[in-house]
Amino acid sequence: MRILDRYILKELVSPLMFGMLAFTALFVSVDVVQLVRMAVDYGAPMLVVVQLVLLRLPQIVVYTFPMAVLLAGLLTLGRLSAASEIVAMQAGTVSFYRIVGPVVGLGLAFSLLTLVISEWVVPAANYAYRRVLVEDLQGGQLPAVSRNVILREYQGGLLRGFLYATEYDGQARTMREVTIVELSRGRPVRTTYARRVVWENETWWMEDGVIHIHDGEPGVTIDFREGRQPITIGYRPEQVVTAQKSPEEMTIRELRDHIAVLGARGADLREYLLHLHMKFSIPAASFVFALLAAPLGVQSHRSASSVGFGLSMVVILVYYVLMTLGTALAQGGQVPPGVGAWLQNLVLGAVGMGLLWAAGRR
Repeated sequence: MRILDRYILKELVSPLMFGMLAFTALFVSVDVVQLVRMAVDYGAPMLVVVQLVLLRLPQIVVYTFPMAVLLAGLLTLGRLSAASEIVAMQAGTVSFYRIVGPVVGLGLAFSLLTLVISEWVVPAANYAYRRVLVEDLQGGQLPAVSRNVILREYQGGLLRGFLYATEYDGQARTMREVTIVELSRGRPVRTTYARRVVWENETWWMEDGVIHIHDGEPGVTIDFREGRQPITIGYRPEQVVTAQKSPEEMTIRELRDHIAVLGARGADLREYLLHLHMKFSIPAASFVFALLAAPLGVQSHRSASSVGFGLSMVVILVYYVLMTLGTALAQGGQVPPGVGAWLQNLVLGAVGMGLLWAAGRR
């Protein structure tokens, strides 16, 4: 059986590599055309375009890995089926599920690999892409005024505290409507509310606020609504804007922390919850596509390559139509964010499981 696994996996390598290169090149070409036009308009050097393309690659491979797995599964099983090798294997008492097992296993492995890339590489690359695009290509600066600012402090891998400000003005070096929560073993021990926090003389100063210390019963309150208090934040003014990220630029942990803070303030969390679920649902596409490729690839046709290409394009189109529909419904509030993010996987995954079961009974 190990020989059979190695044989099928060896057959998968070439179409898999071809799919990765072809789909990645397609995505990159679209970006290159847009970036070159922008570089010409702004008079930026082509080296900046190269840098932007390289920074975009991690995000692109997250989308192209599932496509490559689908194409590889369809072409490989289609070729084996057209050459009657599948029939020979089944005649040797090898079950259908055992034959397609390497394809499904490949899909699962690529789902895990995509999840790792999405968590450890993509967020930093996306933030660097935005910075280079705005500052090096367009010759501008990242926005001076940021809204819904969140600053976190960790100690030993645990969240020690966080700061939330409704607005931060980078030019005035001023935060407005600030909440600071200090934690000990996951529990709040000190909460500070300030109307403004201002940077002066190398120090952050809180103005017009109140401090609640939660250690005692009923606790201690320090009121400075008519004065100011110094506060240690751990970020200099120029670092505050840099610390602000979009959901695409956040790791899963950062996005969860962001959702927790906004949820405590009664903010609308649909968009953020949708992005959180999609950080898992998009990597899972490789596994879903492998489930579909297994039964669809094993067919008694001779034009395996053309059929494989055609089926892969149809499946990819349906997948992204369902993904667009799901995200639109979730953003509009018609369905929960989790359902909207996983709709395409649920539908095609169910179809794949049904086809797999039916093919195994033949």
